[in-house]
Amino acid sequence: MRLFGQDGRLFGREAECSALDALLAGARSGRSAALLLRGEAGAGKTALLRYGLSRAPGALVVSGVESEADFPFAGLHRLLLPLLPHRERLPAGQRAALEVACGLAEGPPPDLYLVSLAALTLLAASPRLCVADDVQWLDRESARALAFVARRLHAEGVVLLFGMRTAGDDPGLFAGVPVLDVGGLTRDAALALLSAVVATEIDLSLAEHIAETTGGNPLALTDLGRELTADQWRGAVPLPEPVPIGSRLESHYSARVRSYSPATRTWLLLAAAGAGGRSEHLLAAARLLAVTPEDAGPAESDRLVAGSPPVDFRHPLVRSAVYGDASPARRRAVHAALAEATTDPAEADRRAWHLASATVAPDEEVAAELERRAGRAGARGGYTARVTFLSRAAELTPDPAVRAGRQVEAAGAAMAAGAPARALSLLDVVERERLSGPVLGSALLTRALATVNTGAPTGLRDAPGLCLEAAAAFGDDHVRARRAAVQAVDHAIGAEHLGGIAETVVAAEAARLAGTDPDGLDGLLLAGYAAFILDGYEAGAPKLRRAVAAIADPAVPDETLLRRFVVGVNYSNLLWDDAAKLVLLDRAEAAARRTGALHALDLVHFVGAMTEATLGRLDRADRHDATGQRIRRSIGQTADQEQVWRHPELVAWRAPDGFRETVPHALEVFAMLNLGGMHSVTLLATAMLENASGAYAAARELVLRIVEPGRPRRYAYALPELVEAALRSGERAAAEGALADLTTAARSSGTPLALGVLERSAALLAGPERAEQHYRDAIELLGGTASHGDLARARLLYGEWLRRRRRRRDAREQLAGALAMFEEVGASVFAGRARRELAALGESVTSAVPMTDETALTPQEAAVARLARAGATNGEIAAHLFLSASTVDYHLRKVFRKLGVSSRRQLREALRD
Repeated sequence: MRLFGQDGRLFGREAECSALDALLAGARSGRSAALLLRGEAGAGKTALLRYGLSRAPGALVVSGVESEADFPFAGLHRLLLPLLPHRERLPAGQRAALEVACGLAEGPPPDLYLVSLAALTLLAASPRLCVADDVQWLDRESARALAFVARRLHAEGVVLLFGMRTAGDDPGLFAGVPVLDVGGLTRDAALALLSAVVATEIDLSLAEHIAETTGGNPLALTDLGRELTADQWRGAVPLPEPVPIGSRLESHYSARVRSYSPATRTWLLLAAAGAGGRSEHLLAAARLLAVTPEDAGPAESDRLVAGSPPVDFRHPLVRSAVYGDASPARRRAVHAALAEATTDPAEADRRAWHLASATVAPDEEVAAELERRAGRAGARGGYTARVTFLSRAAELTPDPAVRAGRQVEAAGAAMAAGAPARALSLLDVVERERLSGPVLGSALLTRALATVNTGAPTGLRDAPGLCLEAAAAFGDDHVRARRAAVQAVDHAIGAEHLGGIAETVVAAEAARLAGTDPDGLDGLLLAGYAAFILDGYEAGAPKLRRAVAAIADPAVPDETLLRRFVVGVNYSNLLWDDAAKLVLLDRAEAAARRTGALHALDLVHFVGAMTEATLGRLDRADRHDATGQRIRRSIGQTADQEQVWRHPELVAWRAPDGFRETVPHALEVFAMLNLGGMHSVTLLATAMLENASGAYAAARELVLRIVEPGRPRRYAYALPELVEAALRSGERAAAEGALADLTTAARSSGTPLALGVLERSAALLAGPERAEQHYRDAIELLGGTASHGDLARARLLYGEWLRRRRRRRDAREQLAGALAMFEEVGASVFAGRARRELAALGESVTSAVPMTDETALTPQEAAVARLARAGATNGEIAAHLFLSASTVDYHLRKVFRKLGVSSRRQLREALRD
């Protein structure tokens, strides 16, 4: 049994200590690990972390301090302090982000994940144990950064241990990090601990009662062991009720503190309020309050605190008890003294917070200082701290209109911090009648974005209307009005027919605002949308083309590109412009990686998967989807949806078991959430599957739910499905009408892809003397595009036509080519159709044999291998995949072993894409 650790709190922790030993032993062999120790107050998490520290000299240590929870990256800065002299080894982007976050340099607000990657790179270069205790009190930015590092560790030799006090089961920001719950001691361990602590005779039944009542909590057992009298331990005098455990421990410490002299209580309160500050500031404040470190004597005798200063509280609950039990007036006096004593400009944030804590009535001077500090926090990437500063500034603002403006600004900061629910709660307390002009516009835009991001069923339905209201509120500020209108367009595209406002209304306002800057990016975006919605393909296509070219311009800044690329991809879809789509996606991915914007990168891969699935390049779509899932796990979004919910347009090509049964439920959910775009995509994907399976009448009915015959608009690219479905279900007139609409749209587009699918569809309706030329033209046009799926389908249809003309050799050539193309990407439904056609020709065709589990690369290995094959160094691959160079080396060695190669040169020859 373990009999060591402060206060003996490692009694009975053999399993936990063995787990830590195993992690540290693995690190010595180059393996990395992360572990979150979670339990109630006094359970012994800190003692276990100290045990780990005793086994790993040179570790990096940081503890969360409640008073520093609003200072961005404070915890990360303290943890990495010994490694910062080596930051010049970091890639330039990572180094710049880390320096701004730590206040070592000026620059634009850094992306959280670029800072996180810098931390990972530094730790991987100097592997050791890292311990972060009381992470529930770390500033949010530091907690998210360290959680990111924990989820990306693999083969660096780094062990990252966290200690968290929590009453629930949700690790919150640390989702995805392995958890070790630290509970109470067993009966025997609790009795052994009491025997070691109590110096007198113990009644066994009484000791068992205490062990059961405290739940084996080591801190409660230790305190009771030292506080109960000998008569109480013999059972002659009753025990105190209730026994101090869990939340009652704080009350227990509060009662102890109340027994001290006023001077002692003031010193302890000063130490609690000034935790994390500089010692000289604490001593200066003490002089203002006429107390000295010697006043801590009684508390030191009771082992509640040590050191003077810095003061080390025996347990965070002691600090909490000291601060919570003090009167509000006494706390304000202590904060006022700390504010007066904090004169270093580098500590301006801390001084402002002390001023705010010392102020009870509205005070514009203090509020304005908090607003300035909020701006400084935002400049360092501390969006959560910015929310806190602005919220407190609003509370202290005397003028109601100014207060409302600061509340709106705080809500906007909450959205930037990724907290849409908090943004809505901040907006809900704003007095609407106090808002007007640009402030009202900002409030409406924030509400629109927040409701969509919280997943509220009415979010996407209401967002376009809110954005148009915002555009009107901005008035003559045309720049902001146009931005609001572009957001309305973006939301309207997502909501489609399920939006709460007609797209023609959105388009009319877009047309009006486009005229305020006809040659600017947002003006071009608005003009393209307005022309397409109001006037159709012939008028809209040229303006859509100008808008796409403007977004794809290499001179567009990264931030703007990441805000607008989705609109550009949507416009490219309308134009059947596969080349423009792929250029936009490549540029957006590069921009997101450069800036470390992982949320934007996740969106790039989501849109990339949709795009590649539409083009029939299912292997590439799978790659985008897998990358997106890895990114979401890295940032703590661990609940992966089934692929049918993310990408029905990809799953339909393969139609796994249960897909058709899932579709009605998916459509119901998408309708409930007003996700009109996903609703329509699911209908179109299912129609494609029905065409592939020969269920043409069902396919026709599905497509008719998303197209309007005689008026080709957004889903003109669904018309080829309608031509085939209608013709083969005996509705030739409907097929001819669909072809007429397709002709209008495709010729307005003029791209090889549009003209290729037009020729393929025309071939279906053409007579024998003209059909073959249409098929040949379709194959030639589509062969010059990225649309693998459309080309394969053209060859399949041509092969079917040839077989029915009894041209067996020609048919075999086209059908075999189509089958190879479908099997190459795993398009099993169309592959089955091609295989049946070949069988009708007397061919014996078997399914492709997949790679075995032993030889197949994992998605992570495949990603590393592709980049290595292209000539990237380990460091470049690490930056690209948000890994450490050590982890890249680990994966690359596994790739070499699986593929039977020993060099990058051989890899280029051996790796099939």
